[in-house]
Amino acid sequence: MHWQIAWYHQINDFSSLPVTLPELTEIIQVTSNLNGGELRITLTNQFGRQPLIFDQIEVGLDPLFHVKQPLLFHNSQIFKIPVGQIISSDPCQLPVHSGQKLYFRISSSFKQTYCDFASTYNTELTNTSLVRRCDHLPTLRTTFNARRGWFSLAQVEILSGTSAKIIEFTGDSLTEMGLISDSLTKMLYAKYPKQLTVLNSGISGNRLIWDAPQDQPLYQTFGPSLQTRLPKLLRQHHPAVVICFAGGNDLMLPLISQQALSQQVMAPQFMAHVEQLYKLVEVNNSQLIFSDLLPFKLSHGQVHHSMAYDQALATRQKINWHLAQHTGIFASTATAVVDKNQLVATYDLGDHLHLNKTGGQLLAQQLLPVVEKIIAVDQ
Repeated sequence: MHWQIAWYHQINDFSSLPVTLPELTEIIQVTSNLNGGELRITLTNQFGRQPLIFDQIEVGLDPLFHVKQPLLFHNSQIFKIPVGQIISSDPCQLPVHSGQKLYFRISSSFKQTYCDFASTYNTELTNTSLVRRCDHLPTLRTTFNARRGWFSLAQVEILSGTSAKIIEFTGDSLTEMGLISDSLTKMLYAKYPKQLTVLNSGISGNRLIWDAPQDQPLYQTFGPSLQTRLPKLLRQHHPAVVICFAGGNDLMLPLISQQALSQQVMAPQFMAHVEQLYKLVEVNNSQLIFSDLLPFKLSHGQVHHSMAYDQALATRQKINWHLAQHTGIFASTATAVVDKNQLVATYDLGDHLHLNKTGGQLLAQQLLPVVEKIIAVDQ
């Protein structure tokens, strides 16, 4: 028996946009593809400015917590997370089976500021809701067109007797939102119960090459570059497969950020970093599936230099041409979600940057055999 990650979602640094609440109750729904008899959770306060205190944490088998158990930390119901720290709960005896949804209710009666933030759009496997009260049970809603965020919960582990392969889904908002990644995860879990766990380490706004610009609070939440943070993820998770959607923000951010203006990227430079990514993943005994760059369209109010905008659009096409010559590239743009270098309206979330749920499902269906082929080779 050993501890295995059953669910993981990247916690992001929102210290530039902190949220102060008088009280808090949040519910986070997660889905396990593993069987086991005990679980434990990981909570973070990596980016906070003060210790975080949670009075009560419960795990339930339904969203109304008719069947529930308390979680403890050092045999206490009080969870205190020091600044800059990550903690794990004590093990909790609870039979868990593949495909089961687990619900975590995390409450605090203290006025405190939260900086460790995660979110999703796809509510099928991971869902969340929160209220500004410690004695209230928020209601989960199942829509796909709004961001749903939570604080501090980063990971759930199951004590299991089987070993599951890890798939790391990483990159930018196309990953974090779950509209592609969770759609694929749902299909994989249905076909391979107890054999796989898919992790989500996407960060909205994240770039492949450069760290987040610091000239606006929102931009600061975009995190360290993927090439900076992927080595740590590989060491932590030891994935068999890494699926990556990244690079679009390397072209878009110089159009809207003054600091990023000097960080223009050309196709040869971009490809050099992609090659580094492939080598890094290979050295860590994994295989990389890197997607080509989906089209984007910024509104005129966002774009300061039309010539730079035109150049960014042309660079995307040049990058995709180079990527097409590379083995192991997933050609998102060759699917039905793209037509004439535009996102097809049927699959557009509405911002001309992201796919909606239907578009995410379509790409997931195209990705499924690619992932299965790699896993079959490994088995």
